[in-house]
Amino acid sequence: MVLAIIAAALVFVAVAGVVTAILSTPARAAERRILQLGQSPEQSHVDSVLRRDTGTFPFLRRIMNSGWSERARLDILRAGMSLKVSEYLLIRLATAAIAGAAFFLLFSGSSLGFFIAVFATFLGYMAPAWLLTIRRARRIDKMNAQLAEALALISNSLRSGFAFTQAVELAAKQLSAPIAGEFAEFLRDTSLGAPMDEALRKLSDRTGSYDIEMMVSTILIQRTTGGNLSEILDNVASTIRERERLQGEIKALTASQRFTGLVLSIYPLGLGLLLIGLAPSIYKVLWTEEGGRILLIIAAILQVMGIFTIRRILRLEV
Repeated sequence: MVLAIIAAALVFVAVAGVVTAILSTPARAAERRILQLGQSPEQSHVDSVLRRDTGTFPFLRRIMNSGWSERARLDILRAGMSLKVSEYLLIRLATAAIAGAAFFLLFSGSSLGFFIAVFATFLGYMAPAWLLTIRRARRIDKMNAQLAEALALISNSLRSGFAFTQAVELAAKQLSAPIAGEFAEFLRDTSLGAPMDEALRKLSDRTGSYDIEMMVSTILIQRTTGGNLSEILDNVASTIRERERLQGEIKALTASQRFTGLVLSIYPLGLGLLLIGLAPSIYKVLWTEEGGRILLIIAAILQVMGIFTIRRILRLEV
């Protein structure tokens, strides 16, 4: 009874934290309002209040001032989300508490249930980070797919006599998100007085894209050594298209291996369900006996490790 009360209290605290994080929108609304008024949060005290975000949850200030906070802020920014770091941390803690309490109650507070709850707590804590990584990777891939077209637009505008910032503005108007929003942020930095080199470096850091980093490095070198910027951007666009072509060829050549990896990932689960369906009286010991549950947990952990290993082996960078 006492354990159930403690678990219920943990669930209540976790849910309350999530609800508080979701409903704490005034600070984000104020930040958007400040940006609309043309004030730069990076150059004012507002940056430390709104972007480093300690205002909503003051008891997290020590964590928010660590290096982890800066890395998390960059990950959230690159994923295109408007969460604060403190809200992101509370979501991770809430999912960990809910997952741990749910599995602890599911196994009625047994010793095995305790270890399963610890593992579920770890998975609950890491799940938001994994989802954030997936969303960040998809956003970067989408920007990379738009970059060749953006460089072509900028290069053509430069040939027509536009200045570089005017060419970027024209590209931002004709392209869609997410790259249009990043170009708009770059133009806002320059309009507020930031040096061109600094605004370009912020663009590279903010996106986390290797292709955009290559574009920024090329422009910075051209600003130092001189040269025809439109031709240089055309060369960068050709390089990006060639990389995309090579990535397509690699995906085609590894299609059989990736399909084999997919089969190996789902084969044990399908075989297990088939055996349970054919002889449920024999295999029911896997979830009715404590030893069987331990074997199921070990098998699930090994299967997940195998899936990640296969995906890692088949991931080739160009």
